[in-house]
Amino acid sequence: MSIHLDRHAQQPRRSGGPAAPLRMFRVGLVILGVLVATSTVRSVELQAQPARQSVHAATGWVYEIAQHVNTPRGALVLMPGFGAGFADFSETANSAPHRSVLADSLASRGIVLVLVAPPSGVLFGGESHMQALEATITEALRTVSAAALPLAIGGFSAGGTDAILFAERCAGEKCVMPHMVRAVFAVDAPLDWYRLWDNAMVVLRNRPPGANMDEARTIQVALEARLGRNPTPTSRRYLLSSPLASKARDGGNARTLSAMAVRAYTEPDIQWWMENRSADYYGMNALDAASLIRHLKRLGNTQAELIVTTERGYRADGSRHPHSWSIVDQRDLAQWLALHLAPR
Repeated sequence: MSIHLDRHAQQPRRSGGPAAPLRMFRVGLVILGVLVATSTVRSVELQAQPARQSVHAATGWVYEIAQHVNTPRGALVLMPGFGAGFADFSETANSAPHRSVLADSLASRGIVLVLVAPPSGVLFGGESHMQALEATITEALRTVSAAALPLAIGGFSAGGTDAILFAERCAGEKCVMPHMVRAVFAVDAPLDWYRLWDNAMVVLRNRPPGANMDEARTIQVALEARLGRNPTPTSRRYLLSSPLASKARDGGNARTLSAMAVRAYTEPDIQWWMENRSADYYGMNALDAASLIRHLKRLGNTQAELIVTTERGYRADGSRHPHSWSIVDQRDLAQWLALHLAPR
């Protein structure tokens, strides 16, 4: 840098008079100023974007505070799909989830985003699973000195299933944490466990081309552990544990959300599912999303919304898939969350 500056300075006198030291002094001041400014900029950048690190909670769950908010007025707990990590919420394969549109939009509104994921291999857990989630949320929010913030909770795929289950649990006054859940959303989540189990059994019996056989077996094992073998739409274990019972009166456990803000997102691209997975409507989570919101509206919930999208579903690598986080308009979601997490 000093060589570049010297090339544009007046040539020094050969006699060694006072002009040369003065010019060198001025050059030194310029260099010092640049170094200080550069150091300050880097310091500000580091303070604004501290390194994010996932934390293993005492419960065995993992969490990450996605964006720093000086004085948070609310929090969103967000969960990825089964077996996935927080990269589910990245816009591209190379971007970090804490630099997402949602994280930035929430931070600008004073809402802290907490990414949470269960231990690997856990799908459709029971009461102990929900207790661990509650303890993890409490631990995570304690790290940002958020004693009793209003909460929203949401998730993609199985993460959305857990979000609905947790919101139902808190609405039923089973949560003991100081935080109140005011809003919940699920992004293309399986909610009716009988429908999901029955479809998995159809896939395992018929082995249609393109079907994910490993996924079907995982669903069968997980749900039979919760519902028993050969459950029916009227079986007690199903009605007690499923977040939604589409054919039951008032939607089964879904009735507990009759006074809460609820969103269900889905992109029901039947042509894609038929061509790529040999699936019909019964094999799509869109059925559960529509059923949930229909039941809640019948119960008088004016804050229940079904968000149906078209041609938004793409994975981070650019491949087309309607079962993707990308169906969410993240700025619109942030605005919806800010509305329901506003002080009352």
